[in-house]
Amino acid sequence: MSAVTEIAGRYPAGDAELIERAYVFAAYWHRGQLRRSGDPYVSHPVAVAASLARLGLDAPMVCAGLLHDVLDDTTCPVDHLRAEFGEEITALVQGLLALDRGGSLETASRRVLILKLADRLHNMRTIRFVARPRQELKSRQTLEVLVPLAGRLGLGTLKTQLEAVSLATLYPERFASAPPRGSRMLAVSTVLLPAAVRARWLEEWSGELHALPDRRARTRFTLQILGGMVRLAIVLRRRL
Repeated sequence: MSAVTEIAGRYPAGDAELIERAYVFAAYWHRGQLRRSGDPYVSHPVAVAASLARLGLDAPMVCAGLLHDVLDDTTCPVDHLRAEFGEEITALVQGLLALDRGGSLETASRRVLILKLADRLHNMRTIRFVARPRQELKSRQTLEVLVPLAGRLGLGTLKTQLEAVSLATLYPERFASAPPRGSRMLAVSTVLLPAAVRARWLEEWSGELHALPDRRARTRFTLQILGGMVRLAIVLRRRL
């Protein structure tokens, strides 16, 4: 639950409690499920929620990120979700489900579209675990539909990250290179974190670095992470 602790730590106490409760709910309903990578399935909604939190979105959106697959991939009844988290969060989850089942981007709400983009970003970051034809299909769809959508919504960070990971998937030979600037500094600094979680956090941050477009953006991101490293270490060590 360490990643969720860091996410919840960005919010006031009441919102943090709601986010942690959403994680427990998602972990329960996704129990026993695995991603193609072999990771627990709940690692995906946690990553989606983390992206939404970094964008500065509110607690209901972060909760929707944590819960976004419970209606589609588990036997959780919609009435149960609504009773636990209310109409706003349930509507976001249902909106994304409708979109994934062929709904129109034009009629979806802005918040549902942002949820869709965050969901796709993590799926693209882990797309190496699916067959190559599907990698290419999803990468082209992302470039043709979702990257322009992120631009229209004014979400420059998501637009850049989606574009970068899609191009790197389609043209791996062009993007093969040494680790991006800052990755070594982050690797060294993770010594402050509990040993059990260092690899997971380094993988997450390295993925972010690879998706950024230039040295300035990577340097800014690295400094932000380093600046919060001590606080994150304290929170994680207290929880563990």
